[in-house]
Parts: sequence; structure tokens; C-alpha cells
Amino acid sequence: MRRSALNLCTLLVPALALACGDNTPAVDDEEGTGVTMASQSGTADSDSTAGDGDGDPAGDGDGDPCPVVCGGECCNADEVCDLDTNSCVIDCGGDPVCGSDPGQCCTADQVCFAGGCIVPGDPCQPSSCATDTRSVCGTGEVCDPDLGACVPDLADDTCVFQPEPGVFDPVPRFTWGARKNRPCVDAATDCQTEEICEMGTCAVTWSHLDPAPDDLPAAVQSVATPVVGDLDGDCIPEIVFNSFAPPNYTENGVLRVIRGDTGAKVWTIDDPAWQTDSAASAAIGDLDYDGVPEIVTPGEGLNLLAFAADGTPLWKSDNYTGGGKSGGVSIANFDGQGNAEIAYGRAVFDSNGALLWQGSNSHGNNGSVGKLSCVADINDDFRPDLIAGGTAYAFTGTVGVDFVGSVMWNNTDHGADGYCGLGDLDLDGIPEVVVVRSGWIDVLDAIDGTTVASIQIPGGGAGGPPNIADFDGDGLPDVGLAGGDFYVVVQYDGLNTLTELWRADTKDGSSSRTGSSVFDFDGDGRSEVVYFDEWYLRIYPGVEPDCALMVPGPACDGIMTDDEILFIDINSSQTRSEYPVVADVDGDFKAEIVVATNNWSGQGNIGDAGIEVFEDRLDNWVATLPIWNQHTYHVTNVDAKGGIPVIEASNWLSPMGNPENSYRRNSQGGVENCAPDLVPQDVQAVGPCQPDLTLSVRVCNQGCLGVGPGVAVSFFDEDAGLLGVEYTDGAIIAGTCEKVQLTVAAPHDNPFTVTVTVDDDGMGGGALNECIEDNNATLPVDVCPNIG
Repeated sequence: MRRSALNLCTLLVPALALACGDNTPAVDDEEGTGVTMASQSGTADSDSTAGDGDGDPAGDGDGDPCPVVCGGECCNADEVCDLDTNSCVIDCGGDPVCGSDPGQCCTADQVCFAGGCIVPGDPCQPSSCATDTRSVCGTGEVCDPDLGACVPDLADDTCVFQPEPGVFDPVPRFTWGARKNRPCVDAATDCQTEEICEMGTCAVTWSHLDPAPDDLPAAVQSVATPVVGDLDGDCIPEIVFNSFAPPNYTENGVLRVIRGDTGAKVWTIDDPAWQTDSAASAAIGDLDYDGVPEIVTPGEGLNLLAFAADGTPLWKSDNYTGGGKSGGVSIANFDGQGNAEIAYGRAVFDSNGALLWQGSNSHGNNGSVGKLSCVADINDDFRPDLIAGGTAYAFTGTVGVDFVGSVMWNNTDHGADGYCGLGDLDLDGIPEVVVVRSGWIDVLDAIDGTTVASIQIPGGGAGGPPNIADFDGDGLPDVGLAGGDFYVVVQYDGLNTLTELWRADTKDGSSSRTGSSVFDFDGDGRSEVVYFDEWYLRIYPGVEPDCALMVPGPACDGIMTDDEILFIDINSSQTRSEYPVVADVDGDFKAEIVVATNNWSGQGNIGDAGIEVFEDRLDNWVATLPIWNQHTYHVTNVDAKGGIPVIEASNWLSPMGNPENSYRRNSQGGVENCAPDLVPQDVQAVGPCQPDLTLSVRVCNQGCLGVGPGVAVSFFDEDAGLLGVEYTDGAIIAGTCEKVQLTVAAPHDNPFTVTVTVDDDGMGGGALNECIEDNNATLPVDVCPNIG
């Protein structure tokens, strides 16, 4: 097939146009386009009849003279000869050809986009990224950042990549805080993942940040669940967490915010008047629906503290009653109108911190550690109810007018209080409430609160906050949690029995109430568990590997050993109710793990103190949402920008057909195993080609998953080889493009034959898993005609 080349001569002024190509005299340039008709030999002769001697130049056999002979072939009537490439190209009357084979000429109201002519849609302001996928364009359109207009959506929802189950390689992206000085002989046995043994001491190979001398460097211990959200709207989520200086681990807390991509400081609350419960989890949510989230955290007293996204203190709440530390607040709209409200234990506050109502029964403690309460509509009245331990509270009225709560039910079968979770365990469309308390796992009927199944936690311990997810891939939700000596996963039979699926040996005698999170990292339908005890961070498979075989193997024995797990690393904590979270923290649309660490106590002092973020070196972790906004996170309670739904969809029913039906588990948030598909298009030379050569390419994402900033784009010349590598500036969401330019000293005289490859570091190495891997390079493109 004949390849059409972009005729850059047509872009030159008429005075230079006649000199395009070699020094061959022109035959005809009636329109001043700079594209001339030439004979096969390259010499111009208006009377020439070069060909086979029958008066039919180029010998097309029809007896008619050939209007233009070029490179041994006869150009069509709508073509001209590009003297630089000695080939026929479509005649666009002096304008560049759009696309190739054979290309097309765009009309006055069209632009060349992704290899074709289109009529741009309405003007738009691009803002889409991992934390903001909203579009002002119509259905089937996206906003192109270069054109500033709506263009056809190139996304393909069938673009998926299925990682090999269980194959990933977690490595630290960055750490923040204080390093533990660990002596070593062998890094493999003495150091953390990716550390090296350097002069007898474990040393990092990644970016580690110490707080500055004026940033309260003694307060780096963290025993609180971190939360994740984009506070400033810059498309990069922040990590929000409480920290402390020993030994006051429930007082004198310092609220901190760092960037999710680098760990750099955003802000720190260093005013002693605004100190927090340092072991408590903050919550992120847009309380006043102005599009910017706020942060609410338990204070060191019996109150809550609220801060603006920029760290400005907003209010201190009225006091609540009842003990318990190391809990977390929940944000929801309790009356379905106006601003959102805040729940803490059995108390509900308005968006300005005024106490609206407080119950007198359970308040979400397990022993002295709490408060943690769950918010969900369990009585189908289209407004949230509050579950705190074994008590469910319902609400009527309007905030500021007649808002009031009452007890729906109260279950004290194994003690009144405890930690909660919700899910439809038997898939009948009605949720069950899971309460962990005093060493028991209880499943309660959400309608009347009666106990339908119970099991004691193996090995004892009060028990941590429950996770609800499908661990073994059978389509039914299971329950996972930590005790004092074991992590355990149990299954509900839908009638009256809980049975143990597996247990794993752990070390958590300090609190025996530590939490965990779950996520299906490899998209195989089985949720993995992310959990740390006093000494180690582990990722457990949802089911023992031998149990996943068609014929179960001998190690399918209900005991998950460290030989069967997916990942283990040194991590220390005194433990309270905290747990690692899974979210897209750097705006690359892929999952990362965020871990809070501490090393001051005797129970857990072998690791670092602060925040650690892990990513998968193989890019096999699937997509997830850029938010984990509170301890009782369950996907439907918040959107990607921190927005709180006025009426929340029930997690166990939404989205229809494939409900989340989980608790403390993040979601892929769209097409399962969605992947990007990056394609380079529209390669051009920009401006003069000598002495500097500037090349541009449009990097388009034809997949269904976005990619973050920093995708490598390599430019090659046929003669000079690698010209250079540039990187994309922003996120490229599915269906959109970004223009990338490279400027280098011209490696030789004109012309240049250029190839551009995306997701290529210049040496053939790529970082992204795509649904199609063989379309990352352009065909060779000829640019910068030789001006004779």
C-alpha cells in the first residue's frame, strides 16, 4: 500500500516553495503550493511523456497522458508529488494532509484529530483526572486539552488486562517519618523489602522524607488509620493522618497532610489548641457541598475538630459522652437535605459541630478502644440509620428543626458494644449486620437485631473491625478480622451457622483489635487481605493456594502459613484499631497501599515510624478509586472528590447487577480489569527544523482506564537513532489525548524519518500493562523536507 507523507513544503512561503525537495527544476506550481509535478527521473519537463513510449506516461495502459508522474507511478487526479519523498500525496491545496493511507483534507470547519478530520464540539475546560472524571461534554465526547473543545471519545470499554493471579511485586513508593536504624549482615533476612545492607546498616533505595526541623519532628509516630482524598483539586490525592510524640498515644495528636505521590508536606496543625486523639482516624468529606472537602477528626478531649482543606481550623464540636479512644468519625447526610452531618459513636453532629442528638445505649467501642459506628439505611426509609455496637438508631425530622433519633433495636447477646460492618451475606437483598465484640463474631438480622449466627474468635482476643468481601471467589461475601493470635476468615451459611474458612498466625497481644482492609489486587474475583500486626505487614490471598486448585492440594488445611501468603515485610506497631488502606494515592488510576507505622513501644519496635506507601513494580495491581475517606469506608458513602451523597445508595445493592456488597474494601470503580491502550498519532515537525528540531505527537488513550502523569515518550530518527525521551504532563483519561513535544539539536540535515513510541524509556522498557501492547509505535514519518 502506498504510504502518504505529510507535505511540509505546503507550509512554506511561496518564495521558498519552489526550492522544496532536491534541486530539480519545477514543472508546474500554478497555485503556489510548493508541491510540484515532476517526471519519474525527478527532472521537470512539461512536454515529457516518460513512460513506455505509447504516449501514456508511467504506463497505466489507458492511453491517456499521466497528469503527474512521481516515483515511478502515476498520481491520481486529486494527488500531487511530494518531491522530498518522491511519492504521490493527496492534494490539500497547501494545507497539511490529515492521517495516512491515503489521508484526507480537512475543511475549514474541521481539525485533524487522531488521524482523521473532525468538527470540534463545544468549547470546554479540561479537568478530568483520577480524582475528577466528570466531563462537560456530551455523550460519546471528551474534552481535548489541546483543542479546548469536545471531541469524539476514543475509549474502548472492552479493553481489559488480566494479571496473572497472585503475581505482583510490592515495593515502597516512598516513606515519611523516622527511620529505624537496623544493623544487618544480609539484606534478605535483616532488612525491609528493597533495602540494601550498606556498611552494616539497612539503607533505603527509595525516596524517604524526614519532617523538617520546624515540622514537629518528634511527632512522627502514627497508630491511626490514614485516609486518602484529593483536598486541593490538583488531581493528586493527599494522605491525612494523626501522629504523636511518645508516650501520649491518645493525646497531643498532630494532624498532618502529605502528598500521595511524593510524601511532601502539605500542611501540619502545630497549634496545641487543636491537638487530636492521635490514635483516631480522621474523615474526609464535603460537609457544605461547595465542592471542596473538609476534614473532621476526634480531638484529644470529648469533642471533634474540623479543618478546611487548606488546614484552616473551622470549629470544635460540642462535647459527647462516653469513653473510648482510637476510633473514627463517619460523615453522612442524615436528613437527606442541606449539609452533611457527622457521626461519632452514638452521637450525631451538624456540619458546624453542634450536637444534634446522642443515644444512651451502645456507642461502638470494643473494650476501651473506639468509637466506630456504621451508617446505612437498614429500614428502607431512604435515610441513614446508625449502628453502634449492638444498637441500631433511626432518625426522623429535619436538622435544625425537629431532628431526633430513637433505638430501633438493641442486642446484648455477647455484650452490648463492639465494632460493626454491613453486607448482604446470603444475597437475599437484605443486609446483615456483623458485630465483633468481646471475642465473638455475631451476625445480626438488620431488621430486628436478633442474632442469627455466632462464632468465637480462634485464639481469643477482643477482635478487630470486620471486613466483608468475597474472599474465596464463590460469589458470597465472607467476614475477615483479626484477633489476638490469628487473622481469621469465616463464612455464613445463610441460615444460622458461621464456619471458619482459614486462619493465620499473627502477633497482636497489645490490642487484639487491629483492623484490616481487603482488595482484589489481581482482579481474579478473590479479595486479598492487607493486615499488619505488631511486627509484620502481610498480604494474604483470599483463599489458601492449594484450596484454589481444581482438586485441592495437601496444604488446603485451613491454616494459612507465611509460605502461602503473597507478601510479608517488616512493619511495627503497638496496634490500636488502625489498619492499612488501599487507594490510588498518586493519581495513576492504580492501587497503592498506605500504612501507618510506629516503633516506640516494646510490643512493636522493629520497623520505621510514620507513613509507608507501596506500589506494584509489575503494574499488575488493578485500578481503584482515589479515595478512602474514613475508617468505616464502604465505597458508596463518598465519591472520588470527597462528595457526600445526599441519599446514599445501599452498598449491598449498588451498582445494580454487580453490587459492591462489601465493607472496608475498595473497588475498581468501573469495568473490571479495565486497562489503558496508548497510541501515538499525528507526528509533526513544529517550526523551523534547523538548527533545532521540534517534534510533536499526540498520545491518545484508546483503552478504558486512564494513566497518570509521567508516561515516557521516545522519539527516534532513522539515521541518528534515539533523539530523546519526553514525559506526559498530566493524566490521560480513557478516550483523551495529550500533545507531547521534544526539542533537540538537529542531528543532521533535512529531511528526517521519525518514529515515536509511547510507554518506552528509550531502551524498549515500558511501565504500563495495556490491553494491546503492539500499537505503541508509529510507522516511520517523513518530516522537514530538504530545502534546496
